[in-house]
Order: sequence, then structure tokens, then C-alpha cells
Amino acid sequence: MPEKITRVSLTLPERLLQELDQSLKARGYASRSEAVRDSLRDFLSEYKYRKSLKGNIIGVLVLVYEHDVRGLTDAIIDIQHSAGEIVNTVQHIHLDHKNCLETSVVRGPANKIEKLVERLEGLRGVKQAKLMIVKK
Repeated sequence: MPEKITRVSLTLPERLLQELDQSLKARGYASRSEAVRDSLRDFLSEYKYRKSLKGNIIGVLVLVYEHDVRGLTDAIIDIQHSAGEIVNTVQHIHLDHKNCLETSVVRGPANKIEKLVERLEGLRGVKQAKLMIVKK
């Protein structure tokens, strides 16, 4: 028996929707809905993986954000400083006039690193927060 499908609505910036539509054609998706379902599956899979990590880990956190969002840069710095025992180094790169990329080497208990990632990815203006585990 097929799983019940529920209709939801969401809002997207126009440019993001245009990029989605272009990628749908290139990848052969039949609909936006299928692409969004696949993206949500990936999102949930990554979340479950990060939650499953135990013990001490080493990784690299990549953060892309809009630097002109009011208070965002200060919030990021405050969070990094409050997690000083696990944030070993931060490199800041200006991608363009509006966007910045930061890489942070993180080392320590997996649960503390996960909390750091969650705090950062939840900030308004953060476009991406990706954690790559280098060593468990």
C-alpha cells in the first residue's frame, strides 16, 4: 500500500526556485515535489548520521552566510568563542560582496560539535552549514 502523501506549502526566494527548476531539468526530475522529497531525505539522513556520532571526533565545519544580515557576524563569533574548547581554528573567506565562507576545524566530543553546528545552522542568514568528519 502506498504511503499517504500530504500537501505542504513553502516559500522560496525567486533565485533559489529558478536554480531548482534548472537542476530539475538537468537531472531528469519529473516534478519539484520529487526533488524536494529527495532533498528532505538527504537532510534527514545527514541529521541522523550526525546524531549517531559518539565519542571524540575531528572534523571541518563549512559555513556559508550573508555577512550583511544584521547581527549575524557577531552571533557567529560569539558562538565560536563560547565553543572555544572544540573550535581549533577558523578561516574566513569573502566569496563575493554579499557572502562569506568560513571553515572551522573542530575537535572534541561529538555531542558538543553537533550542538555547535545546530546553533550555527539555525541562525538567520546562514545559507549552509556542513560538517565533514575527518576522524572518529
